[in-house]
Amino acid sequence: MSSDAPSDPYPLVKSLDSTSSDAEIKQCATILVEAFKGDPFSSVLLGGDLSLAPTEFDAQLRATLIGGAVHALALGPLVEDLVGVALWYPPGKSVFSSAEERAAGWDQFMDSVPASLKAWWTDYFGPTMGKMSSDALGPDYSLKAWHLHIFGVHPAHQGKGYGRVLFEFAEQQAKETHSNIVLETTTDVDVKIYTRLGFHICGGTEVKSDFGNTHVRLMIKENLS
Repeated sequence: MSSDAPSDPYPLVKSLDSTSSDAEIKQCATILVEAFKGDPFSSVLLGGDLSLAPTEFDAQLRATLIGGAVHALALGPLVEDLVGVALWYPPGKSVFSSAEERAAGWDQFMDSVPASLKAWWTDYFGPTMGKMSSDALGPDYSLKAWHLHIFGVHPAHQGKGYGRVLFEFAEQQAKETHSNIVLETTTDVDVKIYTRLGFHICGGTEVKSDFGNTHVRLMIKENLS
């Protein structure tokens, strides 16, 4: 006996763009807030004020929609069916590299935080991360690699393979351009996860702040074809 009923297309990965709804963007921001809840590095990045997380992730999403690529994993057709999100920058692009990207929400976020935190981001954190990458991979690495900027699956849906589905969607695009993939992470658990996906550590740096110190690992997956 056979059936002509269409197979269930979910889970599927969809690319968000400038036509995506505000509700979709906010749902993706919520996913990231929940995914990073309890992460010590988030407290460092936000100066100990975790109430800033929704605004920060919203700004990151809106900037990436302009300069990069936002992929969302959906379990169904509704906005609330989005359960995972990945922010990517393709070769030749980098985070907040244009005034348009910064004006989409990042400038407003920076203006809302204490002056000390704003100075930490602009005068210390940004240059420290840039130096780590250029020391390990060379000054022009961003022209040759896909950069996984932020990645998260809602805790209620972790451990089901959705993260791998989300990652492999972008990995296929990197293979088409024969590009490496680079990312930064701060936890031993994530290092193990990305190692299983074929990454290895290629650099690192210590990030210091009044709210804690964190060792950032730079990881790369090379020679995709």
